[in-house]
This record gives sequence, structure tokens and C-alpha cells, in this order.
Amino acid sequence: MVGKHVAVKALLNNFPEVVESLEELKQTSHAPEAKYKAGSLLNSIKNFKFILNLTIWANILREISRVNIEIQKQDIFLARFVSLMDGLMKTLQKMRENSIEYWIEEAKEVTGKIGVEPILLNKRIPRCKKQFDEMCDDESRTLQPVKLFFQATMMVFDRLLSEIKKGLVMQPR
Repeated sequence: MVGKHVAVKALLNNFPEVVESLEELKQTSHAPEAKYKAGSLLNSIKNFKFILNLTIWANILREISRVNIEIQKQDIFLARFVSLMDGLMKTLQKMRENSIEYWIEEAKEVTGKIGVEPILLNKRIPRCKKQFDEMCDDESRTLQPVKLFFQATMMVFDRLLSEIKKGLVMQPR
């Protein structure tokens, strides 16, 4: 997990340079495949949703990495392990309680450097044929992009917390 945190942190901290390098590669490369791949990567990462996810994951992985380093020490006692895991759960719970506006503000720091508008865009949702007994449209069609993103983020935090709790409960063999 330490490697993932380092990689995500490096990408987030050097995001403007990564974007600049990909733009230069797209403009100056003589290889059509390299131009295509650079353009495709740019389209994937140069949007607010990607940057917002990257920001959130950098924070999550930082905390997990910090605890991971401590629990791998040879001289760790069970009480210290329990204390670290409890602290991690409390920290993740506090992160979960942050509003979407908090995360948007944190991500704006990166978006300002690369000229990306801090706006989550609507995505076209294909319509499915309704069955005879269906009364209303799917809720996801009527939700705003920010609300959808926030719901997905809450699900990630819930899953993380659930998996940590499940891992802490010792099951009989």
C-alpha cells in the first residue's frame, strides 16, 4: 500500500507537469500511436472528476500508508496495533464526514494550475426500455452530477471502513 500512496501522491503533486508533458508529446511526436495515446490519456486525466478522485484517494492512501508502516514494525504490540487501527478508522470516518464542497476546494488547487474548470459534468445516461410494471425513471437520471459523485464517494468510504472492520474481527477456524 505504501507504493500506491507514493505513486498517487507523486501524480497529484506533479499533475501540471504530467499534463504539460502529455500535451507536448501529443503535439511534437512523429509516431501516430504515441500522439493518439497521449491525447487519450489527456482526455482521461484532464477533467475535474479525475482530479477530484485523485485528491480523495491521495488522502485515503496517505492515512492507510502511515498506519501500514507502523504495523509492520517488528516491535509492535497488540495494543499498539489496535490503537493504530482504531485511529485509522476514526480518521477515515472524519474524511467520510467531509462535505463534497471540502473535497472540491482541495481539488481546485490542482485544477487552477492546469486550466480545468472545477465542475462535474452531466454524463449522458442511456435510456432503458421500461417494463410494464415500472412507474418512474431511474433515480440516477434525475440526480445532479455532484450528488452522484458524492454518493459514490460515500460508498467507497463505507466499503473501506467495512473491510477494515471485517479484517479486525477474528473468525474461528
